[in-house]
Amino acid sequence: MIPRGKITLVLFSFSVCATAALVHYFDGLRSEQIKPADLFAVVSQQLAACCSEDFPSAYRQASATVQQRVPLDRFAQMIRNDFARVAKNGRVEFGPWQHRGRHAMVEVFFIGRDGKVTPCLYSLIWEDEVWKIDGTRWINPSQTGQKMRGLRC
Repeated sequence: MIPRGKITLVLFSFSVCATAALVHYFDGLRSEQIKPADLFAVVSQQLAACCSEDFPSAYRQASATVQQRVPLDRFAQMIRNDFARVAKNGRVEFGPWQHRGRHAMVEVFFIGRDGKVTPCLYSLIWEDEVWKIDGTRWINPSQTGQKMRGLRC
């Protein structure tokens, strides 16, 4: 290989590595700026829309993946079946949260008037410069033998 080709190859390799390092650095800065209040606000907005039966607004809080898989009418039916019984009958508290890159998880506790706690795990994704809800999963601590954990806000 001629010397000019070697120099070009070394410079190209260096530029690729430098670009990767910069992308990693700036992605880390963005992830450090994530505030739990931003995640909690998205969940709260969707829950408020669900409680007032404003299903189009609640649907807009869902990720593109959810919207592709679940049409609005089926989404509304899921809300009526799954969340109506817990969201309208008490208060909501947020527990531990974590994030990795564009994804975040938030534990949400639905606390009924009778004191019964129903935990739910929300998955969120950073999409179009905002957090969107990518899924929910009910957690049943009595089946897993886990103690309830979380923070009171």
